[in-house]
Parts: sequence; C-alpha cells; structure tokens
Amino acid sequence: MHAKLLALSTMALVMALHGPASHAQGSQTCDGYFDASQKMSSILQKAFDAINAKNAADQAAVLPAIESELNKLAAVEVKPEVCNGNHINAYTQHQFLELSTLRAKGVDIGFPANLPIVKQPNLNQGSLAYAVGWIKFERGDFNAALPAYEKGLAMFPHDHNLQNEYLATLIRLQRYKDTIAFSDKILANTYDFDDETRSKILFARGIAFYSDNQLDDAKEALKVAKRYNDTDEIDAEIKLVDDALAKKKP
Repeated sequence: MHAKLLALSTMALVMALHGPASHAQGSQTCDGYFDASQKMSSILQKAFDAINAKNAADQAAVLPAIESELNKLAAVEVKPEVCNGNHINAYTQHQFLELSTLRAKGVDIGFPANLPIVKQPNLNQGSLAYAVGWIKFERGDFNAALPAYEKGLAMFPHDHNLQNEYLATLIRLQRYKDTIAFSDKILANTYDFDDETRSKILFARGIAFYSDNQLDDAKEALKVAKRYNDTDEIDAEIKLVDDALAKKKP
C-alpha cells in the first residue's frame, strides 16, 4: 500500500475554510485568543522546564495546574477570522499557507479579497495540550494522555507535535488500526510537513502495520520513511519486518 502523500483537493480546502470561526474558548476571538495564550505563559513555562529537565517530581507538581487550564478550553478548532475589520488572522502556519495559496490561485477563500492575511504568533493553547499529554505519557498513563492530545488536535488539527505524540500514544495502547487510520488522515490533509516529520509519521505507520501483522504494508511504509530521513531506527525496524517475511516463506 502506498502512503497517501497528496494534499487536500481545492474543493476540500474551500469547504474547510468556509466553516465558522470558533468562539469556543469562552468568548475569545482575535485578541482574546492571544490574551488567553499570554495568561498561561508562566505556568506553561514551568511545565516545559520540568519536561526539559526530565524532573518527574516537578512534572507531577505542575500537572494539576496545567490540566486545570486545559479543562477550561473547548475542543473546537481555532479557525482563521477577520479581526478589527482590517486583516485576516491566520493562527497557524498551515492556515497561513492554505489561505495564501488558495488566494494566489484566485479561489474564493470566504474572506474579503482586499484584506491581508496575517500570520499570528503561535498560541500557547496547543502547547498546553501537548504538555499535559506529554507528562501523562511519561508517567505511563497512556489512556489519560490520549484525551489531552485529542483536545489539542481538535483546536489545532495540523499541529505536527500533537500529531506525532498522538500516534506514539496510539501505538503504546496497541491501537494499531487507529494508528494507521490517523496516519492516513494527516498524510492526506496536512501538507506543510518537513522531511523529518513526514518520516516520523511513516515510521509510526510502519510500526503499526508490522504490529498488526501486515508485513508487506509495513515494509512499504518503512521504505518511504527511510527516503525522507535515513536513520538507524528505521533500518532496525525494516530488519524486523524482513525477518518476519522470511519466516513466512515456505
């Protein structure tokens, strides 16, 4: 099976963009998103200090606070929107590329044609979900990590870090078919991956196929992953697949 590496069709992009902007984080919109993001900066910095230091005690201490902040957020996508009547806020690099590309092709993106598209600073809301999920994952609580990543992806469905951690958690939960389905989805619908990130997704896909005893598909996924980023880890997984295929031969 070949990995799905195609971008969304133009029609699918337009349909996605014409959805209403989310006002789900309370009444936040435009500057409200940024203000809320700034307010959680301090506690989030403590969380990442603990994560980077690999300090389990500090991680446990900060987890209730960041989880409380995450619980206040609604699991609804933060979409681009017109702000102050004079520009269009794109809250992620994916949104900015999506809108700019479609506009350059003359496609109606659902916003006034005379307004500039402005990429905003990355919001901390996605990093908050990542931190909660990461700490729970490191504590071995994979079932609790998954909803944190799911909420983050609901808000920011094309966030590469959240996508990778979600895949890793599905694998640890031995949900291999879900891992394959999610990798299909993001490879088809997220088109701003760099080579290393795309390789990681294909690698996770290969592990899932192997673990689900779909060896030919595993070999194909791992071969493509190796093209994007040639690592010893991928080579080791390919050897496992080759050994398993050899054992199946009469």
